[in-house]
Amino acid sequence: MPAVHTSLPGRARKVCIIGAGVSGLRTAGLLNAAGFDVTILEARDRIGGRIHQSSRLGLPVDLGASWIHGTQGNPIVHLAEKAMSTTIACNLVHSICASNGVWLSAATARHHYAKVWEILEMAMDKSEKEAHLLPDSAKMMDFFREELDKRCLKAKEPEIHRNLMMQIVEMWGAFMGSECETQGMKNLYLDAGLEGDNLFVASTYENIIKNLWLPQSHGVALRLACEVTGIANTGSIGVGVQAADGFRGLFDDVVVTAPLGWLMRNENVFTPPLTPKLSTAIRSLGYGNLDRVFIKFPEAFWNVHNLETNGCPERTPEKIRSPAFPIESLFLRPTYATDTNSAEWRQEIISFSGLPEPFSQPIIMFFAYGQWGRHITGLVRGMAQDCQEYDRILDDTFRPYYSKLPNYDPASHACKPLGFMSTDWQGDKFAGFGSFTNLPIGSGNCLQHFEALREGMGETRGVWFAGEHTSPPGGLGTVTGAYWSGEQVAKKVARRCNATSRV
Repeated sequence: MPAVHTSLPGRARKVCIIGAGVSGLRTAGLLNAAGFDVTILEARDRIGGRIHQSSRLGLPVDLGASWIHGTQGNPIVHLAEKAMSTTIACNLVHSICASNGVWLSAATARHHYAKVWEILEMAMDKSEKEAHLLPDSAKMMDFFREELDKRCLKAKEPEIHRNLMMQIVEMWGAFMGSECETQGMKNLYLDAGLEGDNLFVASTYENIIKNLWLPQSHGVALRLACEVTGIANTGSIGVGVQAADGFRGLFDDVVVTAPLGWLMRNENVFTPPLTPKLSTAIRSLGYGNLDRVFIKFPEAFWNVHNLETNGCPERTPEKIRSPAFPIESLFLRPTYATDTNSAEWRQEIISFSGLPEPFSQPIIMFFAYGQWGRHITGLVRGMAQDCQEYDRILDDTFRPYYSKLPNYDPASHACKPLGFMSTDWQGDKFAGFGSFTNLPIGSGNCLQHFEALREGMGETRGVWFAGEHTSPPGGLGTVTGAYWSGEQVAKKVARRCNATSRV
């Protein structure tokens, strides 16, 4: 017999939160502390949403969110400190492998990377000032090309410099989860992040999520493996919620924190249908994909200090032009991997060997997004991650890049992978078959779309929305944005019943 919950007169106001990710946990914590009767329905068998860890290759690693984007005014920095999490700053990349497989000098890489960001910041500034004038068809990359051409002409720089910067700017795709050529100019300013360092969470987000949940764990009803299939307004009685596991409940307010990608595919869950303004917002925004491939080695052979001690042939730093590890490196449009990457999709890696102790481990993580991400996940989807075919496919695909790392010797035991692991967020229906929101060409007025999502249907139907896709400015697509959105919606729910002083 299905469980049935009803909202009765004289009881605390009942709120259902759909999703136990960061926004759902933050909303629940605030409303629970304010005296609301809170129930969380989570489709997965765990909390955290698109934040999750695995220890299959050794120490835990984040499979989803792993960064704190910007430190100035960022509440996640405080949460990380409170959780005693270890972070490391990653800013200007100065480790870049050119399309011919030769590493640029650190000075050259740093210089060009910084120049690329100068133009991107100019684009954001123009977008903010002229959004009302820019056509919906305007492309961010068209602005980049025009500005770059002006600079190269003025400085009389050779074509090689222009080509290099055109390849480096493609790293923007990893921030969007899609090819940078697809991103619009009109709404670009809405994707501007917070100032300050970008921090990689070396110790993972695990303790941060635990600290969000534990204070409320005894006061909030959490129902896992509970996939919501219906949200219906029943006149003045309240909002009815039903789930695939038989759950049925009646609530005063419902906060939907499911990802934008889920909303795109599940508008039929709502009865009556969503308002035209909400439906337009959901269908107009973009939703990117960012997956990861982890490769573990017996030791970090690529570390510069291992030049003469890891069993590889002796080489000098001058000969190999070693990348400056510990953390982030780019591989620009590879012309040397035609068998497995004929489209020359660029690569970006994180070296876990450079993380602070005790979190350092001999793992290289590749980011895979957009078309390349769809290609990679499609190659191994459905395979057991401990089978030989899975390892062979990923090794054949990524060997062209890890073999460019310093000290690589195919005959050395240290250079032979011990194991592989990959994510598949774009194959995950609860993640909305993707990772986070972006702003493609043809999105319309995204400021209005975000305002519609933040407004939801709370005042009229008791149905609200939260998540990174409803974030205030500075948080789109980030954990910070999800956290802020939880705070925002909790205050709105409280205001609806005159309980703002408690939230």
